[in-house]
Amino acid sequence: MAQNKTGFFALHKQQCKQSLTDMMRRPLGNILTLAVLAFALTLPASFYLFAKNVTMVAQVWQSPTQMTVYLEPAISAGQAKQLHNELAAWPEIADLESISPEQGLAEFRQQAGFEQALSLLDDNPLPAVLIIKPTEAWQMDAKATDLASRLRVQNGVDEVRLDSDWLQRLAAIKQLVIILAMIISGLMLFAVFLVVGNTLRLQVLNQRDEIQVMKLVGATDSFILRPYLYTGVWYGVIGGVAAWLLTALVAMLLDGAVANLADLYDSPFRMIGLGWDESLILLMISAFLGLLAARLSAGRHLKEIEPI
Repeated sequence: MAQNKTGFFALHKQQCKQSLTDMMRRPLGNILTLAVLAFALTLPASFYLFAKNVTMVAQVWQSPTQMTVYLEPAISAGQAKQLHNELAAWPEIADLESISPEQGLAEFRQQAGFEQALSLLDDNPLPAVLIIKPTEAWQMDAKATDLASRLRVQNGVDEVRLDSDWLQRLAAIKQLVIILAMIISGLMLFAVFLVVGNTLRLQVLNQRDEIQVMKLVGATDSFILRPYLYTGVWYGVIGGVAAWLLTALVAMLLDGAVANLADLYDSPFRMIGLGWDESLILLMISAFLGLLAARLSAGRHLKEIEPI
């Protein structure tokens, strides 16, 4: 029994090595096929990487909902202070910060770099601002909107803006990127399946005479099919490794641009590449596609070939 198992695994090992050797005997055609597979696998991997980084950005920037309350330009400093004290006593508000027109103008000069242009203004055009952070229970969309409506009717309030609006837009963009990545990934993986299946179909047709002789001497379809299955797996694995290298190159090329964009927003975020588990999944998916394509395409054509 042990010898049978040893012989079984030895036969599989021999056929696996032989299929790789046969691929190396046809370098030009196989290199072109592997290049197509590598690029076809790189596209969904790159889209997944893009969706992953967009999701990470959305998670990093998911700050609690804030409200920016712009006071009327004619309101005095005393009235602004009184409104600050009244709102600070509200149980719905966890934190409240006041920014005077002078502070706002000073910050604007430092951040925007328009100091010379602002110095030409006779009056300060900026209003007093209150930065409000609601309590956790009032950070939900419905309650935050209700709180904003209550703030708008207060005396001295000119406008109220929910700072969570851009987070909702970012979430919508993230959802769009994920759906787009899934669609393109599905199409490109199906293209990989077709390329491997068509390549092995042509190999079966080119070796038609050899297959007929093997069937004449009693070889079963499963025995004849096994080298094609290993060839399909080799196509998938080698194409997956090449796709991983290309995806890593894409991540390296984008890292500088992502870093520059993040620095503009004072963010430490950097491009995140594929992890070891994601790389393993990429190789497993590509190998499985190669195996499945070989099983369906080569297996069907083997059944059509009968000994003369």
